[in-house]
Amino acid sequence: MTKQEEPKEAVSFEGGQLTALLTQKGNPDRVSLFLDGKFRFGVFREVAYHHGMKKGMDVTSEQLEALWRDEQVLKARDLAIGYLGMKARTAKQIADYLAGKEFEEKVVAMTVEWLVERRYLDDELYAKAWVESRMRSKPRGRAMLRWELQQKGVGSAEISRALESLDSDAQLDAAMRALEKKIGRKQLAFTADETRKLAAHLARRGFSSDVVYESIRRFRAGSNLDND
Repeated sequence: MTKQEEPKEAVSFEGGQLTALLTQKGNPDRVSLFLDGKFRFGVFREVAYHHGMKKGMDVTSEQLEALWRDEQVLKARDLAIGYLGMKARTAKQIADYLAGKEFEEKVVAMTVEWLVERRYLDDELYAKAWVESRMRSKPRGRAMLRWELQQKGVGSAEISRALESLDSDAQLDAAMRALEKKIGRKQLAFTADETRKLAAHLARRGFSSDVVYESIRRFRAGSNLDND
């Protein structure tokens, strides 16, 4: 992209006559708009077509601004889809990413809406996949999972639906697996100090107190220890 295509100064939306619509040498998918004989800015060919741009027509400032905004949305879509190609994201993560690329708020909102409508973005599916992945590889309690998803901008309703499958049995199973990862092959006597450290370990991972102490009790019972 040339410096002419993306001037650093603010884009002028002053209307005028479209005196030339030229295919850009470096990119045949883009055209340069000239109003009253002066280069204004470049846009994708499909944007110019969508707005019915033709040589000789009078272009109002409103039309020019709409043309520019659609051009920015198209650029934002391309960037967002590429970003999504790396891994799944939430709507907020995409919005933050595009804002970081200095797209204006309206362009960001239009882009996110387009992505949601076409199911490129689905926060509920994201939340469910996140919960399933966490429970497989890094067992967490409901509280921790809820907090993690909140940090990613997922709404409370979507989070609640994603956590529906985590009943008490599922939480106990997850806590037991977390204990197995923590203890490994170490031989514990389950002293008061060891038990306290295990409880703290599980609590930091968002497990409720009932789940923490029941999982430790079961783990200790399974170890056939009698430390009373």
